[in-house]
Amino acid sequence: MTTTSPSTDDVEQAAARLQIWGFPLVFAQRVRLNFTQPAAPAAPRPPTSAGAAVGTFGHQRELSSPELRVGVAPNVDTLYSVAWIDLDAGPRRLVMPDLGDRYYSVQVALADASSPWALGRRTHGGQLPPVTLRRGPLARREGDDGVELTTPHRFLMLCVRILVEPGDPSDLERVHALQGAIALTDLAGVDGRVSSTGQRDIALAAVDRAAETVEPSAFGRAISAVVADTDPGSVPAIVRTDLVTCEQGRDAAVVAGLRSGLARIDAHVRTMGETVNGWAVNWRGPDFGDDVLLRAAVAYSQIFVNPAVEAVYPVCETDADGAPLDASSADYEIVLDGADLPPVRSFWSLTMYHAAGLLVANDAARYSIGDRTPGLRRSDDGSIVVHLSSSRPSHAGTNWLPAPDGPFRLMLRLYGPTDDSWRPPPVRRLTRDR
Repeated sequence: MTTTSPSTDDVEQAAARLQIWGFPLVFAQRVRLNFTQPAAPAAPRPPTSAGAAVGTFGHQRELSSPELRVGVAPNVDTLYSVAWIDLDAGPRRLVMPDLGDRYYSVQVALADASSPWALGRRTHGGQLPPVTLRRGPLARREGDDGVELTTPHRFLMLCVRILVEPGDPSDLERVHALQGAIALTDLAGVDGRVSSTGQRDIALAAVDRAAETVEPSAFGRAISAVVADTDPGSVPAIVRTDLVTCEQGRDAAVVAGLRSGLARIDAHVRTMGETVNGWAVNWRGPDFGDDVLLRAAVAYSQIFVNPAVEAVYPVCETDADGAPLDASSADYEIVLDGADLPPVRSFWSLTMYHAAGLLVANDAARYSIGDRTPGLRRSDDGSIVVHLSSSRPSHAGTNWLPAPDGPFRLMLRLYGPTDDSWRPPPVRRLTRDR
């Protein structure tokens, strides 16, 4: 019996579909590998890292800086405590300390880059009850003994964010004490540490991230791993069919399809949600439903965002005239109307990034401006004017947010948004004063 090889078009289309479905899972897997370092899980991490071995919490001890290069678009408002959990090792239980009036959240993120739950001050006040984590159909239950969450994925991430008071170095020590009181155990109360996830993950971690997106064998190994770690009922049949089609096709057609899928994801980043005043605003957050292209686009631009009820992250890459933001050729400003400031229960911040999503090194060591920024200046009418430039402005008394000498993007974080009709103001290009 002879079999017919798939056509070039069929292979390209299959590879493009696999890229769109698989990109967030492969990227999430890469983030997990970067955090857990399977070849050396106990190796020391820098104080800006929240990395640790699988099954235990790593605690970020200093606020994020330009040296942090894990993930995309880190915040500089909170300290992260992160744990990647392997539920094949059994259920786990999270116990949090009482955080009183301080803002905190516990984001539960899954291996498909979704974040179905964010618990914390918004949901339970200062004291979160015990949270039990199991493998099973996606579900949340709550009772007298706490919260129980189940997921069809082998791996999940717990990301705890604890607010740090800006300009108060002693507050870091208080947050460190709170981090130290976070407990992750099995159901008997025993430390849930898992030292290694095996040779497969060591081999995956050794592969260049870029190769996983366009090189057929690397992509194939990566996506096969995430499929193996997901309950079969949660993997669409077309994914398994497309995997077979790509295995039977020529590498050139697979590469073309992977690049096509990646281009579609990149294009959708600029149109997901709605675009207003140059800002892309996604009020759905990680509520993707069956929209796999939206899921891929969110992972591409800001993987592991919180549910929108917890935080919303408008992103701006163009000025008021639609031109790309580029501080090598212009300065900019954004004016937040005093009568129409970002509507939040908790706080807001505006963060500067390189086009690739990394923080921008600068002599002022300032990476964001927000309602908690020490010395924030307001105009007589209560408005806040933020100057964006690669060089310090010549006039004093400016709310300066340093930009790179080149392309950049902005992210506005709204923690506890209260009005989904609010839209950020445009970023306006200025005549340089130097």
